[in-house]
Amino acid sequence: MFNPIRQSDAWGDGYFGASRGDRPHLGVDYVVNEGEVIYAPCDMDSFNLSYPYAFGTNDTYILTGARFNTKIDGVDFDGRLWYFTPYSHLFGRDILKGTPIGVAQTLQHRYAGITDHLHFQLRTETDLVDSIDYKGWYYVDPYNWV
Repeated sequence: MFNPIRQSDAWGDGYFGASRGDRPHLGVDYVVNEGEVIYAPCDMDSFNLSYPYAFGTNDTYILTGARFNTKIDGVDFDGRLWYFTPYSHLFGRDILKGTPIGVAQTLQHRYAGITDHLHFQLRTETDLVDSIDYKGWYYVDPYNWV
């Protein structure tokens, strides 16, 4: 169902909970190639544009993605998919799992040498087994839920 998880490179590992210095990695990074079509990994409500980083004055290449809501096994999640260009005609719509939603971007402009990937995260207000409590949200490994 998913591409392989990003293995260790100069910028770290892509698995859920990997070290990010003072915090854990709150999603999973799935290896993609620039231009690869991205498909919805789950049903998505309120699909809209999202930015993984604040804009800086020197940003010439803006990385994007999508935010959405989903319900899985009775749990409401707030989700993010980053590092792809979403199809804008889908904004504001509900998306079914498996629908083409955009194309993968490269991260080489920001992180030279990193493995290009799609970041997928799910968070909820519900304390779940194996979740990571971070800043008032509970993050789960999407691989275990989708």
